[in-house]
Formats: sequence, structure tokens, C-alpha cells
Amino acid sequence: MRETTIAFAGILQACELVRQVATSGNCSGQAAEASLGSIFNLTPDTTEAVYGGLGGVRMGLRVAVELFGGKAAQDNLQSLNYALAIGKIAVRVERDRARQQALGQELELIRPAWEDAESALDPSVVSQLGDTYQNHISSLDLRVSVSGRPEYLKQPEKVALVRALLMAGLRSAFLWRQVGGRQWRLIFQRRRMLAQAEALLAA
Repeated sequence: MRETTIAFAGILQACELVRQVATSGNCSGQAAEASLGSIFNLTPDTTEAVYGGLGGVRMGLRVAVELFGGKAAQDNLQSLNYALAIGKIAVRVERDRARQQALGQELELIRPAWEDAESALDPSVVSQLGDTYQNHISSLDLRVSVSGRPEYLKQPEKVALVRALLMAGLRSAFLWRQVGGRQWRLIFQRRRMLAQAEALLAA
């Protein structure tokens, strides 16, 4: 439960960041760096290490507490809808070995730029991640329908950031499934996940 809660918080965090960018044009830089960095952290010692520690997924844990604690605002529900869509896309990609392999190869080509950049939010890295999402994920018939303010969703750099963050959400969705996460379990395990998320925030 600890591992699935952390991984699901990772999905929620990426999707909350997507919501922030789409509606306000900005997002939490610290959380975004942790989420984008998780894309390239493929051999972690622990689940939280994917995000550089529990601090890297605090936003997602807070969203989880609000959702599972019955205090969800409309913003939280929008982030949850994005997260559920990302979860379905992860299943689709897992079943498409050729797409999965091509995605992994393209991400490895981006890795040197990410390693050389001072920040995971480096415009070049974000742009390349956005292109990768567009090339390999947006071409699916199953998509995440992001809503927000047109003035932000028409800006190429904002669109690239949204796509890069969706890629981060997908990375967390793969992780979530690896540690046993399934969407149907969210209904029956929400109280246990709430307790776990609260405990992780208090740690």
C-alpha cells in the first residue's frame, strides 16, 4: 500500500501540474522538476527515490489526501480525471510492445540533454519531452483531454510543458502498475490510501 500510494501520488502530482499550467500558465517549479526528473530515474532503490525522496511527491500526496478524505475541490477532481485517463493510456502502451520500445529509445536519446541541463525544466528538455509525448502517445485513439485557458493552451512552450508533464504522469502510471496499482482498487482501498498518504506527509 505504501508503494502504490506513492506511485499514485506521482500520477496525481503530474496531473495537478498539468491543470495548473493549463489554467494559470504557471506551476510549482519544485514539484515539476521532481516529476519530470522521474521520467529518467528508471533504476531507483525505492519507489520514493523515483521522485528524489518523499519531498518530491508531496504535492501529489496532498492531492491524494484531499481526494480520498472527501474534501476534494473541483480542481482536485479535474486532476483525478487526468490521472485516470493516464492510467488507461499506460495499459494501452503496455500492450503495445513496439510503441513502448520506441518510446523508451526516444527517451534515452533525450537523457544526455537532461543530464547536462541545470534543471529538468530546461526549455530544450521540456520541448523534446513534449515532442516525444506527441509522437508516441498523442497518436493513440485514447487521449487526455486537457481543458484550460486558450491564451495558455495556444502558447507552444506551455503546450510542450503540458505534454512533458503528461509524460511524467505516464511514467508514474507505469510505476504504479509495477507495484500492483489498479484502477478498480482505488474504489475499495481509498481509506487505506488516505491513511497511508497522511502518514507519508507526516513523516
